[in-house]
Amino acid sequence: MPQLPHGHEQRREADSKTAEVGAPRETQASVEQTTADKLSSEANLLLGALKRTPQAFVDRAKDATGDKLSETGVEVATSVAIGAAFALALKKPQVFGKVVAPYVEGAALNAGKILGAVAAVDVGTKVGVPAYQVWKDPRTLEHNKVQLGNSLGGMAFDYPLMAASGFAGFGVGSKLARMEMGAGLGLGKKMELGATPHTFEKLSTQMKAAQATEQNIMASVKEENFLGRGSNGAVYKLDFTNDFVVKVPEFAKGKPPTGKIEEVADCMPGHNVGQPVAKLGDFEILKKQDGFAAGAPGAKARREMGPEAAEAAFAKGVKASAELPQSAYDELARTMMAVEKHGLQFDPSKPGNILVDPVGQRFNLVDISKSHAVKPYEHTVADIIVPLADNYFVGSVLPNKGVAYQPYLQQIIAKANIAAKNAGMHERPELGSSLSYSYKLAGLKVPGE
Repeated sequence: MPQLPHGHEQRREADSKTAEVGAPRETQASVEQTTADKLSSEANLLLGALKRTPQAFVDRAKDATGDKLSETGVEVATSVAIGAAFALALKKPQVFGKVVAPYVEGAALNAGKILGAVAAVDVGTKVGVPAYQVWKDPRTLEHNKVQLGNSLGGMAFDYPLMAASGFAGFGVGSKLARMEMGAGLGLGKKMELGATPHTFEKLSTQMKAAQATEQNIMASVKEENFLGRGSNGAVYKLDFTNDFVVKVPEFAKGKPPTGKIEEVADCMPGHNVGQPVAKLGDFEILKKQDGFAAGAPGAKARREMGPEAAEAAFAKGVKASAELPQSAYDELARTMMAVEKHGLQFDPSKPGNILVDPVGQRFNLVDISKSHAVKPYEHTVADIIVPLADNYFVGSVLPNKGVAYQPYLQQIIAKANIAAKNAGMHERPELGSSLSYSYKLAGLKVPGE
């Protein structure tokens, strides 16, 4: 084989190296160009889908009221049923049966997270699949524009409709939860609708249905069932019912009761202010109230949880109180006046004696006692404002005397005054130091000063 001249060999070697160096640069440029094209396609996909969305919304609405009316009706009915079931699970988990109730109650408490996760998966799938297909093959751009646009338009129609249906169902479920029910729903137990709620007869019926005895009442007094502490006693949830609780006097901690459960005369028939309906020795079985304590936790609980958690609990309560409607304040004022007419009184020195129930959109009273004064206790607007404002925590514990919470305190004071007037509550000759302090903490001028 003839040899090339020395100069030709050098040129060929140089050309070879140039080709080797140039190839990666060309490949890199090609990759960058491809990525840019893909990103451009993704942008075009989104813009095209958004343009398609309004028409897709109209088309979905036409389908829902036309050819697919029956299908839409089924979806709406399902959402109503889910909303009603959620309300029952939240307020009356025991209607699902003793075995299932704990799981249902846990699911209800985490329903927001569960529904959020389901919605995220649904949206992610409907948006992610077209985006992935276009990234893999830009030639599918036009097809996926239509698909994504239809999905976005459908979601814009379906989600609000299903949400509204769910809220309607929740309202139905909340009403059902107020009715008398047996221990199970569809589990062989008879439902007793329309019976007088929270009576000794109801307690007896529930105990019989759950095959509970006095031993079950005593066994319910355990740390995980602790609900709170009232005057001279601690309150615990009963394992076999969600309508009653047991109050254990402090002095009876080491003295388990004996004997049979006995009926206690209802001091306010037809009302629920957490009054007893039965007793077992020194243990009292009280009507259960829904909601969480207004104000901050007590001093002992604050020390255990720390200042940040204590303020978070107060913030939750004061915000929820301020956001309740005027009707909740009106009902609270009327209840206080009813308590007075029965020779009883409410203790406003403990914010926890008012429970805030955002689900039921109301306040509930607990720890009502007999009035031992010569002159019956007269309830005034201060009995609403002072505990809800929690003067001590705001003025003595919080830094800057709770300036950040003044808008909520102002709403509470305004609604409470309207409610007191509507209910005909007593007026004090003078405002009183505690009520004046509430006004000052709220950043309001004290009336009469």
